[in-house]
Amino acid sequence: MVSHNASNYEDRDEYRQIIKFTKELSLKPESNKPETHALIAYMILRASRLRAIINNITENPDLKNQNRTLWDKRMIEEGIMYLEKSAGGRNATEYHLRAGICACHSLAKDYKSTDWKRILSLYDQYLKINNSLEIALERAKVISDIKGPKAAIEAVLKLDADNNVNRSKALNSTLAELYIKLHEYEEAIEHLSKCLELTNIEEEKSIYLSKIEICKQQLGLTKKYNLVLSF
Repeated sequence: MVSHNASNYEDRDEYRQIIKFTKELSLKPESNKPETHALIAYMILRASRLRAIINNITENPDLKNQNRTLWDKRMIEEGIMYLEKSAGGRNATEYHLRAGICACHSLAKDYKSTDWKRILSLYDQYLKINNSLEIALERAKVISDIKGPKAAIEAVLKLDADNNVNRSKALNSTLAELYIKLHEYEEAIEHLSKCLELTNIEEEKSIYLSKIEICKQQLGLTKKYNLVLSF
C-alpha cells in the first residue's frame, strides 16, 4: 500500500500553492487570457485526483485503478468552470486540449464509461499542434481502449516517422504492453529487451527483466498448449 508519508502531503500542498499563484496571475489584465484559464483548469483537474493517488492501494495508481470516490468533486467543478472561461479564444492551445482531456476523465463515473471518442478527437487536435512522440503514445493508449491493441500498434508505428523505436524507452515499453495484450509474447520480449539496452537505471532494469520473464513463461505455456492440440 502507498504510504501516507510527509512528502506526499508536502507535494500536494506545493501543488495547491502553485494553483493559487496561477489563479492570482489570471487576475492581472495582461495575463487574463483564455490560455491562462485553460492552464488553471488543467492544473485543478489534475490536482483533484491527488487524494486518490496518495491513498492508492494498487501497484499502478493510474486512472483505471484509482478510487474515484476520493476525487475532489469541488475541485472538479472549479476546474470545469475555468475550462468554460477559457473558451473565448480563437485557437485551442495545448492547455485547452490537456484540460479538455482531463475534464473527460473527471466527468466519467468510471473508467469504462469514459468518453474515449471525445478524448481521441482531442488528441487528434493535439497532434496537429504538437506532433511529438509523447503525445502519439498517449493517443495510442486511447486507441487501444477504443479499437484494441492491434490498431494502437499500427497507429504508433505509422506516426513514428523518425524511427524512434531504436532509441526510445517509452516507445518500446508502450509497444511491449500492447503486444502483451495481444498475447504476442515474442514481440513483447523484443521490445522489452530494447528497453533494457536503453536504460542505466537498476530499478527499471529489474522491472523489464521481470516482464521478460513473465512473457517467457506465457510463451512456454502457449507452446505446450499448442503441442497438446497437435496430437
